[in-house]
Amino acid sequence: MVSPPLLFDLTGRGAVVLAGKDRASFLHGLVTNDIKKLTPGDGCAAAFLTPKGKLLADCVVLCQEDRLEIDCEPELVGKIEELLRKYLVFNEVEISNETEQTAVIHLRHSAAGNAVEEFLRKVIRLGFGAALPGAPHAHVMTRISFEENSSPPDALPSAGDEAGASVRLVHENRTGAPGYDIRCPLSLSDGIRAALLLAGARQASHADMESLRIEAGIPRWGFELTEAVLPDEAGLRERGFISETKGCYVGQETVARIKTYGHVNRTLVRLLLEGEAPPSGSEIFFEDEKAGAVTSATRAPDSGQATALGYVRRERAAPGTRLLVRTKEGDRPATVSTPPVA
Repeated sequence: MVSPPLLFDLTGRGAVVLAGKDRASFLHGLVTNDIKKLTPGDGCAAAFLTPKGKLLADCVVLCQEDRLEIDCEPELVGKIEELLRKYLVFNEVEISNETEQTAVIHLRHSAAGNAVEEFLRKVIRLGFGAALPGAPHAHVMTRISFEENSSPPDALPSAGDEAGASVRLVHENRTGAPGYDIRCPLSLSDGIRAALLLAGARQASHADMESLRIEAGIPRWGFELTEAVLPDEAGLRERGFISETKGCYVGQETVARIKTYGHVNRTLVRLLLEGEAPPSGSEIFFEDEKAGAVTSATRAPDSGQATALGYVRRERAAPGTRLLVRTKEGDRPATVSTPPVA
């Protein structure tokens, strides 16, 4: 029996919007990825950096016909808006914050193949042969129908019908498994959520999502990503946050120097250890040598094994390396492990 897709309510995530003819060139000069190459329906992960190359914020940029929308963690909304306004100067760009008017619902499926896509097709009813966005952060506008009493899936119209609410589907991997964000007006979120639950989705909690993203080795702002971190320490280059070909942006010199001439001294790793999840901040040792610290950890219900993320010295980061995590109960053996491939 195939398990139902999980539904996570992520309402509160940022929706900072840039409009105006200079929007792409303006944002291009501030973040690590290539904004100018995006066309409507494309998206990319990116980061704002300090002049010394440390992280200020991470985000996803969604390119639409007449605007760019920045998706980010709730605590970064004000910071990103302030950064944009700081550098605005003479650019023809209008900045608006639509966070409070935007709902974000994430659907995730643990099953292999296209299970979540098949579920969405039953609910949204894309036309025959129409494709859901498949590239990371790619997105498409479509329609989803619902009534006050949540009509059954068979009554939902196709994407081409006039009935229904307009939503944006964004291909996002937030938990290590295929998933989609549904971004829609906040006023419609209750009806859309009810329609998805009626179609078979199962409501899940923020704690569930946090456990899944830790098990998948995905860094998050406020935990693995902070203003003390370089992008390469967190593996953001490998995650597609950095363009290797674009021109100047704030912090580029440090990013380019690391790639060309050197390396970072520490790196983010995933650790497996027996027993309960260790507290964030627990020190990590290699024999008697302090090697780093835990940033977040979890243990799945009914499991004897915990998963932790943390930064360790580069020479102690190879998969299979045996380390110790120091807790109040004593030192606990841990092994550096490569996250499972989604």
